Amino acid sequence: MNYHFKLKDVVKIRSGMVVAKTSNNDERLLTDAFVRMIGTSDFDEDLNLRNDLEPNVLYKESISRNFLQTNEILFNAKGNRFFAYLFQGEYENTIASAVFLVLTLIDDKINPAYLTWYLNHPETLKIFNSKKTSQTIPTVTKQELGELEIPIPDLSTQEKIVQIDQLKRQRTQIQKKLIASQEALIDTLTYKTIKYGN
Repeated sequence: MNYHFKLKDVVKIRSGMVVAKTSNNDERLLTDAFVRMIGTSDFDEDLNLRNDLEPNVLYKESISRNFLQTNEILFNAKGNRFFAYLFQGEYENTIASAVFLVLTLIDDKINPAYLTWYLNHPETLKIFNSKKTSQTIPTVTKQELGELEIPIPDLSTQEKIVQIDQLKRQRTQIQKKLIASQEALIDTLTYKTIKYGN
């Protein structure tokens, strides 16, 4: 049996931060520039977080209260690409930029990976995608996200859904690599044909 909750009943939602980045060119500032701020451009098309992020923000006390914790979910709430990402402690001393809403689970009956899957599901995103045609800068507000209804099955079912989704993502990655290899082979063969006439 699935229970339905509003998102605001099972998570705390806070906004990402508006903080100026530093270019790290001034050596006097480097000792304080150990904070990373994650933005939309730090994700690839498959929603993978880059693994080469450099510190880009100067530390101040107000920032430390907003450091991301393992299993917090980032929801990209601005722009033409709404998506959720499960932060798993990939970086220390990291904050989310203002385009994100940060979700912290307050109910241990929910697998954070399941909630991330649900937020990324095409049927869920349809609820917000109308904003892409009705707003100049499409934005999902904290209130709107909080009102989203979430079906929550038992933990065993949540885990099975997460496993199936992981297999789907792995298959997609393999297919992309296979297509790229086939295209490279075809390019090589056709180029040799016109160059050497074979």
